[in-house]
Amino acid sequence: MNLVMIQTDSNKKISPPQAGEHYRARAAAYDDRVHAILKNHETFFSTCISYVPDGPVQLLELGSGTGYATELIHAKNSAAGLTCIDHAPEMIALAKEKEALKDVSFLLQDILDPWPAKRFDCILTTLCLHHIPKNDRTKLFARVYKALTDGGVFICGDIIRPESMQEEGIYRERWVMAMQQAGMPGEEIDGITSSRREHYLDMETVHSSIQALKQAGFPLALMPYRYEISAVCIAIK
Repeated sequence: MNLVMIQTDSNKKISPPQAGEHYRARAAAYDDRVHAILKNHETFFSTCISYVPDGPVQLLELGSGTGYATELIHAKNSAAGLTCIDHAPEMIALAKEKEALKDVSFLLQDILDPWPAKRFDCILTTLCLHHIPKNDRTKLFARVYKALTDGGVFICGDIIRPESMQEEGIYRERWVMAMQQAGMPGEEIDGITSSRREHYLDMETVHSSIQALKQAGFPLALMPYRYEISAVCIAIK
């Protein structure tokens, strides 16, 4: 999960003994910020997790971050074999400290790099793929399809853009108001909205999300949840 980077002062000097604690604090703050940044976060995540298969399945999580969604997966199905990929060492370090995740296999790498050479019953990603270019995302969807077992499930909860700028203006204003009401500092809100503007044209819409999954080979793709600028897509091989 990598909704937005926590804003920090890049010019601030951090001594080596303090560096580890500094990045651990940033990662810990990330979990708390999800609630402020993502409206209706409980419904968003509960929808994603409700599609996780039961039993001793093999599950791959892409962009697992601090293990926020990973803990929810484990709570839903503790028998699942979990493999998690993330490129940020401080995020993985924090995830490894969570007691429920002691048996999870964490891989420090980019999600666009090769994955373990095995098939998975479920592949899940939350708040991550809108950060990568559309061409790379298209290729990733095709890789997901190939990496799933027959009948396997791809769960993709992410940030989307509406079909028109008029809709975007309404949703963005409501989003900013919600973050303000949650007590988020103005400079962090500015950083988050700037990140959305930066990635905006590469984000999927409701229509293109389903279309991209079907083009990757999935015979069935649906969107059981959508609220303003977030949505959950489910694709079944």
